[in-house]
Amino acid sequence: MRYHTRKLKEFCCQVMRSAGLPEEDSRAFADSLVNADMRGVASHGVTRLKTYYQRVKDRLVDPVAKPQVISDAPAFLLVDGKNAMGVSSARYTMDLCIQRARENGCCFAAVRGGNHFGYAAYFAEMAARQGMIGVAMANGPAAIAPTGGREPLLGTNPLAVAIPAGESGPLVLDMATSVVARGKITLARKEGRPIPEGWAIDASGTPTTNPADVACVLPFGGAKGYGIALIIEILCSCLSGAQNGQTMGAFYDFSGSQQDSGFFLGALNVGGVMDGGLFGERVDGLFRSIKSSPRAQGCGEIFIPGEIEARRYREAVEQGIEISPAVLRELNELSELCCIPFHCEQELSRGPAAD
Repeated sequence: MRYHTRKLKEFCCQVMRSAGLPEEDSRAFADSLVNADMRGVASHGVTRLKTYYQRVKDRLVDPVAKPQVISDAPAFLLVDGKNAMGVSSARYTMDLCIQRARENGCCFAAVRGGNHFGYAAYFAEMAARQGMIGVAMANGPAAIAPTGGREPLLGTNPLAVAIPAGESGPLVLDMATSVVARGKITLARKEGRPIPEGWAIDASGTPTTNPADVACVLPFGGAKGYGIALIIEILCSCLSGAQNGQTMGAFYDFSGSQQDSGFFLGALNVGGVMDGGLFGERVDGLFRSIKSSPRAQGCGEIFIPGEIEARRYREAVEQGIEISPAVLRELNELSELCCIPFHCEQELSRGPAAD
C-alpha cells in the first residue's frame, strides 16, 4: 500500500494544529516532514510525527513563540529561537539570511533556543531555489563517541549544502557526521530489525547489530567524521549559546526539559559577485564530466549528491510513499487520539500523489 503525500501533509498539519501549533507553522512543518519521506529519508519523516505532536502538546516546545534576532552584524546574525518549533525557527532564519545575502552578498546565522528541525537539506534548498548556495547545520544530543572513545559526547550533527546549477538541478548534500543518522537506528528498533555491522557500538565499545544495545553511533570516516562533527558542534553551540550535545535535552525525553539545540545556517548570493547563469553552466559542465566518466565494474550509474533523492521525490509525487506497519500503527493511534480521520491511501487512478 502506498500513501498519498498531499493527503499525508494535510493529516500532519491537522494533527499539529490540534496540539496548538498555528496554521502557517503547521503547514510548513508538515511539508518538511512528508518531504523527508518523499526523498527516501524515512528516518526523518512521519515516523517522528507522534513525538513532535507530544512535545508541542506537553508544551516542551512553545507553539506560538517567535524567533528573535539578538545580535546583527549585518551579514552575520545571532538568533534566539525562543523554543519555537525547529522548522519554524530555521525557516525564519534562512529566510532572513537569503534576504540579507541579496543586500550583502552573503549572510550566516547562529541560532540558539532551537528544537529538532527535521532534515537539514530542507533549509539549504530554500537558498538554492533563489539561486544561492545554502548551508544548514545542527547539533544534537550526544550519540557519537570521539575516535578512540566509547562514551557518546557529540551529536550526529548533520551538514547540508545545496548548490544551484543550470539544467541539471541543484547539488544537494545532506549527511549526518555519523556513519548513519541516529533516526535510522531508532526506526530499526521500532520495526524490530537488526542494523548493519559498522554502524554502532554497545556500552563496552563492542560493535553491535542490535539497535536496542546501541550506546554510541560511530563517526563516518573515523577521525575525519569526528573532526567535522566537532566543528559543527562549535558553530551550533559555542557560537550561538545553545546547549551542546552533552547538556541539551533529548528529542524523545518528555520529562520536562527543553532541547535548546543550536543551528548554523547561511546563504551565499552567487549573483552578487558573478553572472548566475554562467555559474550554472560551469556547474552543469562539471556534473556532465562526472556523470559520463568511466564507471567501476558493477556500477550502473554515477550520481551527483542529491540526485537519488530527487528521483525518489519525483516518484513519490506520482505514486505516493510507502509507510511501514509500525509507523502506520502510530499514525492510526494519532488519528484516534486527535479525532482526525486518516484516509491517505493512494489511488493511482486519481492522478499525482502531490501538488
